[in-house]
Amino acid sequence: MSELLSKDGIAYIVSRVLDNAKDAKEEYENNRDDAFYQGKNLAYYEILDTIKNELEIKEEDLKDYGLDLLLEDLL
Repeated sequence: MSELLSKDGIAYIVSRVLDNAKDAKEEYENNRDDAFYQGKNLAYYEILDTIKNELEIKEEDLKDYGLDLLLEDLL
């Protein structure tokens, strides 16, 4: 049986992904010539962009999820 996450549960997961994305950005900054870190950074961008788009479609307040930002500035 499938259970849906609460809004708080989703916000927590998004906060963890954001923290990991910030770490990936730092790794990328320290290893700009390494394709692995470039790809990892891009993957976090794509993940967060997908989540952000889905929340916007559902007319959720992005601030509640910590996604009221430009992903380009973060990553």
